[in-house]
Amino acid sequence: MLLLNRDFGKTRKNKMVYLITGKAGAGKTHYAQALLAELITKSTMFIDGDKLREETGNHDYSDEGRMRNLKDAALMAQRAEGEGKIVAVAMIAPRKDWRNMMRAHWQDSHTVYIPGGTLWKDTKYEKPNIYELKGH
Repeated sequence: MLLLNRDFGKTRKNKMVYLITGKAGAGKTHYAQALLAELITKSTMFIDGDKLREETGNHDYSDEGRMRNLKDAALMAQRAEGEGKIVAVAMIAPRKDWRNMMRAHWQDSHTVYIPGGTLWKDTKYEKPNIYELKGH
């Protein structure tokens, strides 16, 4: 399932978007689900990059297709954040400018980098620096 919503009372001051990023197989989905499980008393949403691709039919793995998938996720998270939800977005976002594009849509966010995993051929992962990880 693409979206897992838990509405146990919306608290505007607690809205937040967590961008859980890393390479394929690093455990992003597991971490995001565990994070949301800890927030059971809050209104939450989970957006998984692989599931989003399935739901939207985006099978384009070029840079343009990847950006479209990231932007779709960013806009979904923006709407949920506007509703007062805590959102966990689990996506492969190897480039800093791609992550910054996503985060520009959100009022309050934190980036969580999960090490390990693999990437597609000829792709380098730009690990988030301390400023990205501090959130905004």
